[in-house]
Amino acid sequence: MRTNMDPLTPTTSTLSPAISHIAETAASLAESLQDQSVEGGDAKVPEDDMVLRKQRQRETVRWVLAAPNRLQSLLEQGRKEEATKDWEKVKGLLEKWQDVPGAIEVKEQCVKVMGEETSDAAG
Repeated sequence: MRTNMDPLTPTTSTLSPAISHIAETAASLAESLQDQSVEGGDAKVPEDDMVLRKQRQRETVRWVLAAPNRLQSLLEQGRKEEATKDWEKVKGLLEKWQDVPGAIEVKEQCVKVMGEETSDAAG
């Protein structure tokens, strides 16, 4: 079990670039959506709003990337219903981000955590 937590294992060393790419992609997607909404209206979005949106986007990416550990923790605490609700939100975002490098790995980790819990409960 300790080897799974080693920061130098191949799975964790490949996540850093993927995490960075997910954050960049999320920011560019949000920016393109913002450009579309600004083009549709006459009002420009204040720069402070753009900064806040980028912060929220980064927070969302971090929240999704932390999901496997968070789900595991919730399940270990016996909070399965909360873990399931959290997983549904994360899964929805990951499905939107399916073409983003690293998203598949995060989804696989979450499925493994949630799948192990359901198989343990059944057995």
